[in-house]
Amino acid sequence: MTEFIALVAFGFMIYFAIKMFKGRKIKANDRASKALKKRYRIGLIVSIVVMFVATIMSGGTEDTTSKQSSSADTTKVVKKQKYVGKDKYDIAKKENVALLAKQKKLRAKEDKLQEQQDKIASDEAEAKRKEQEQQVAAQKEQEAQAKAAQKQREEAAAQQKQQEQQEQSQQAASQTQTRGDMNTSDTGTIVGNANSHIYHVPGQAGYRMNSANAVYFHSEQEAIAAGYRRAKR
Repeated sequence: MTEFIALVAFGFMIYFAIKMFKGRKIKANDRASKALKKRYRIGLIVSIVVMFVATIMSGGTEDTTSKQSSSADTTKVVKKQKYVGKDKYDIAKKENVALLAKQKKLRAKEDKLQEQQDKIASDEAEAKRKEQEQQVAAQKEQEAQAKAAQKQREEAAAQQKQQEQQEQSQQAASQTQTRGDMNTSDTGTIVGNANSHIYHVPGQAGYRMNSANAVYFHSEQEAIAAGYRRAKR
């Protein structure tokens, strides 16, 4: 029986060794590949342990059989050796059970660690996505602010230009008003300036004055009587 167990363990050892040899060039990038390679390793170790224990037990059984055929005294020794071999088998069995339990715990720990890594990767991707959205929103806001500022500058420039035009118009009107909107020589009659109290007669060199200040007379005597004096030229 122990020889059969050793033979089966040897077969499994060869199987796991071949699988590990074939998969040694494959890069384990995903979770399934890592777990599969780990199972092959553990299977190889368990196969070696079982084969070793079965070999020891097989050797102990053969020694017991040879000593039983020699003498009655050696029968006691054989029984003792058989007992020792059973103890070793029980120990190996317990070790195997403990190894399987440890393998299960390691697998559960690995699964949990992988879940944590996946969650961290997912959180990082989500944080990166939100950061990109915030950057896009900030960029849009900056563009909107830049457009608003540009519009304000254009409006201010337009207002300033309009104001300058108004000022120029006012200056032109003021200059026109200062120079006067009429020429005394164009009236064809005696006209006096209410501000300077000087009158001009037709034929004199005229000058520009505001029509609002013009006072018209029918004769020079009328102008003199009104307190006006004649222009020198």
